[in-house]
Amino acid sequence: MTKEKLDKRSLMISVYSFGFQKNGIPANEHGDGGGFVFDCRFLLNPHNDPKLREFTGKDQPIIEFFSDYHPIDIFIDECYLMVERSAISYIESGYTNLQVSFGCTGGRHRSVYCAEKVTKKLSSKGFQVQIFHQEI
Repeated sequence: MTKEKLDKRSLMISVYSFGFQKNGIPANEHGDGGGFVFDCRFLLNPHNDPKLREFTGKDQPIIEFFSDYHPIDIFIDECYLMVERSAISYIESGYTNLQVSFGCTGGRHRSVYCAEKVTKKLSSKGFQVQIFHQEI
């Protein structure tokens, strides 16, 4: 089956952000165990700047913080490619759910930013995606 002929809407991709030190990795609500958990803690942490602590990865100051930080762009692109490949395989196999989680220390900055970016990329490619931010 080619990518063009896949029914990308037949698979629900659930994307989560979470904090390792808060509520931990989100449970897989579908019970199939399929998916990814990406650890964002190696990325530059906006929490270390007191002026940025109150914001989340959805807010403009955090988006600007990451705008010139190329390691996060590379990480997001690589995560996206793995998820896309898996999603195509899942669709070809008849699976209906794929869970993708991004974690950082508190679940407010890096994981939220990455989850938002990957969700936008997946949506722009026609995948059915829902996003959940466990800590915000």
